[in-house]
Amino acid sequence: MQEFFNISLIITQHLNRGLGERPGVTLSKVSKYKRSLSAEDNNHVLLCDLGGSLGIDQKSSAPRNPAITAMNYMNYEFGVFNHQDVSNISKLRRALSFSDFPWMNCNVGHPRTKEPFFGEPYRVFIVNGMKLIILGSYGGRFIPEAEKKDPILHISRLNTSVKKWLRYIYDLEDPDYVIVCVSDWSEPLEDIVKDMEGVGMLITGSHTLEEDRFDADAGWSNSSNGVLSPSETYPVPESRQVPMHHHHHANQAMHISMNFKTRTNTYEYMGHSVTKIDSELAQLSEDNHLLDLVHYHL
Repeated sequence: MQEFFNISLIITQHLNRGLGERPGVTLSKVSKYKRSLSAEDNNHVLLCDLGGSLGIDQKSSAPRNPAITAMNYMNYEFGVFNHQDVSNISKLRRALSFSDFPWMNCNVGHPRTKEPFFGEPYRVFIVNGMKLIILGSYGGRFIPEAEKKDPILHISRLNTSVKKWLRYIYDLEDPDYVIVCVSDWSEPLEDIVKDMEGVGMLITGSHTLEEDRFDADAGWSNSSNGVLSPSETYPVPESRQVPMHHHHHANQAMHISMNFKTRTNTYEYMGHSVTKIDSELAQLSEDNHLLDLVHYHL
């Protein structure tokens, strides 16, 4: 067991079925980036998506979703839906039938039972013996117009659902470290931060990237609406004074590197760094094997 170890979270969002052979961030280039990290000693890589990458709202006649094919090949660990993904529920369910990894949303449930609609809301990872749990949730309120009269799914209040599932996780799983991921979050966090006792990190995806622009020389740039700052630290109330770090994910790709130390019976969080990697990814070459695989299945 390693005394010091690192967990790299590579987070993507709003790729809009960007497979490759185009400027900017693509799944093909993310695949190249991940492989470079996986070769590092003591580094455990977790690849995840915060929504808007499947292209559910795009027209396509392919028998299976090409983004899912690519993400399976890349060994994504989990995904979290956003408003684009739930714009067509039947199309989304078909795409997910081919997914090798879970899509986690604790507050997207059945209209009657309110139980999670797309399976489990969280996933357990054992990294160097440490039990890491990641809980997924949806920060938007969008429901397709066609679903309002006879809804297929129900969006529960974010803070209520997160609080309930955190209690369940600590009662049942006894985790060493907990991360909460929220897609489509563009409002002040005060209402949910107070209900996140025991959370080590909160990662939020932006609601939209409409103001982002890609420049072939400078890469991606974005202007913030000022609602959330890129990184904030909040004190957690009650007895467990665990620092919670909030990161507003306003780009298409972000790398969070978390450092831990193994103690006799516990694990010590040593800190982390956050890097927006859009510009770096834009300069990489394509993963041709991934593109060949997707082309074969189209």
